[in-house]
Amino acid sequence: MTWPKAITFDCYGTLIDWEGEIQMIFKEILERNGVKNVDVVALQRHWENIQFDYIQNQYMPYKEVLRNTLPMAFNYFGYPFTEEDSRYFAESMGEWRPFPDTIDALLEIKKYTKIALLTNTDDSIIEETVSRIGVDFDEIVTAEQAGAYKANHDGFHLLLKKLNLDKSDILHTGFGFKYDVVPASELGITSCWVNRYGETRPANVKEDYLVGDMKTLALLVKGLASSSINPVRYEG
Repeated sequence: MTWPKAITFDCYGTLIDWEGEIQMIFKEILERNGVKNVDVVALQRHWENIQFDYIQNQYMPYKEVLRNTLPMAFNYFGYPFTEEDSRYFAESMGEWRPFPDTIDALLEIKKYTKIALLTNTDDSIIEETVSRIGVDFDEIVTAEQAGAYKANHDGFHLLLKKLNLDKSDILHTGFGFKYDVVPASELGITSCWVNRYGETRPANVKEDYLVGDMKTLALLVKGLASSSINPVRYEG
C-alpha cells in the first residue's frame, strides 16, 4: 500500500481491554449474587456472540445493547442477576481500562500519520474512554453517529468522509476480525489484525498485516515510515 494518511482504529479490544474488563465485571456481579468459581471467560465469550448478533439488527444506543444482552447471557447459564446489575454493566464501559501498551503506541504512531477511531459505541461513552486514554485523535466516528454498528459499512464511509480521504489512504486496525477485518476487506481497505490472543481466523478472509499487540504495530509503522519512498514525519 501507499503510505497511509491515517490509521483508523477499533477501540474496544484493540486499545481498551474489552475482554478482560467485561470478565472482571461479570465476576463481580456473580460474586455479589453469591456465585463463585465460574468460568467467566466462557460467559464473556457467549455474551460476545449474543452481542454481535444483537447489534446487526435495528440500531439502538450501545448502553441499551449492554443492558439488554447481559440477561440473555446470564440466563443461558442460569446465573442470577438483578436489573441493577444490568444497569451497572451498561454504565461501566467508559471506565474500562486501556491495555498497557496502548498509550505509548498511539503517541509513537501519531509521529508518522493521523490516527482516528471507528468504534461500536455511543458518543458519551467514547468521550469518557478517550479522556481515560489521554491521547488526541484526529477524528472519531461512533455507531451513534453512523446509525449502525460494524460490521456494517456505514461507519467506514462516514469516517472516510470526515477525514476527507479515499479508502486507499487508510490502514484500518482492529482486534475484532468479524467487526473490522472482514468489512475492511469487503470495502477494499488495507487492514491490520491485532490478534492479541493468537486466535484462529473466524472467516475466510485474510488481513494485510498481522501483529500481536499495539507495541508491535508501532514498530511496524515506524519501520514502514523509515523504508517509505517518501519518508514522513507527521506534525499535525
